[in-house]
Amino acid sequence: MSALKNPSTWKVPVLFAAAALLAVTGVLLLAVDPGRTAPRADRPAPSAPPAEPSTPEAEPTRPSAPAAQDTTAPDEELSASQAVPPKAAETARSFVTAWASHDARPGRDASFSDAGRRAAAYATDGFADRLRDPGDRSIRLWQQWVTDKTHVTCAIDRVATPDGAPAATAARAYVRVLYTCTTHSAGQQPARSHEQIALELHHVPTGAWRVGALVNA
Repeated sequence: MSALKNPSTWKVPVLFAAAALLAVTGVLLLAVDPGRTAPRADRPAPSAPPAEPSTPEAEPTRPSAPAAQDTTAPDEELSASQAVPPKAAETARSFVTAWASHDARPGRDASFSDAGRRAAAYATDGFADRLRDPGDRSIRLWQQWVTDKTHVTCAIDRVATPDGAPAATAARAYVRVLYTCTTHSAGQQPARSHEQIALELHHVPTGAWRVGALVNA
């Protein structure tokens, strides 16, 4: 009865009993799994996760330079100094058509000279004399044409200033003529060839243009 009246007398034994119980519990836990408090010596330490392979940094993309713009206007017309004068071009077409066309059929041309005489109408006086007398020009070929009744027709494809030639002036012009010749012979298929010739034209006192020479011929 005295212990119940004085609570401090019975609290001390209870505290000792609780402490003893906690100590016993700790010993039992260590006996069952010592690894809970300290790492075991025979257990390998966990390895670190493998590092992810590093990817090389992408090289920064360089902005491409803007494409150069073509400042040349399409279909730009040639100036008067660069273009072939219209009347000179007309003379060049007529000259080449007459000079390169032949007809060896009966009753037509007698020789190559006939074509030269026709072309002389579009030439200067000095050059016209040479065209009327071309000399010994492929006599054997002409004889073959007479046998085959051959005639050659020509069509003008283009008239232009030759590459590297001086620009036309009021007195002189250099002209390149591209043309197609078709050779017709009896009993044969027509043969076609593409030709070109460069001419030197002079502006004569009469105001007309005349061919003064065949360039490089």
